[in-house]
Amino acid sequence: MLEGLAFGLKDSFEALVASGACVDSFIAIGGGAHSDYWLKLIATVLNLPLHIPEQGEFGAALGAARLGMVAAIGKVPSDVMTPPKIKRVIQPEQALTKDFEVTSPR
Repeated sequence: MLEGLAFGLKDSFEALVASGACVDSFIAIGGGAHSDYWLKLIATVLNLPLHIPEQGEFGAALGAARLGMVAAIGKVPSDVMTPPKIKRVIQPEQALTKDFEVTSPR
């Protein structure tokens, strides 16, 4: 089940890249960010590091509130949307990344 979810994230990641986004890492937040196994699996499937913030329970609501501040009262985005302090980084398991590559059928 966890591998299936990780591949769902990979599908979304590949859609971002196909749209021209340049992504070199992700930040993991929420309940799943408390599982080292889950984080290592995601990092390995995506073949990207996952940054774990010191306080990972801020979630999407804080991001929405920050966007609202920028839109409603004209705050400068770089002043409001500051990155969190990172506690640690989970690196992909390089020995396994090839095992998690998906090749499209032709």
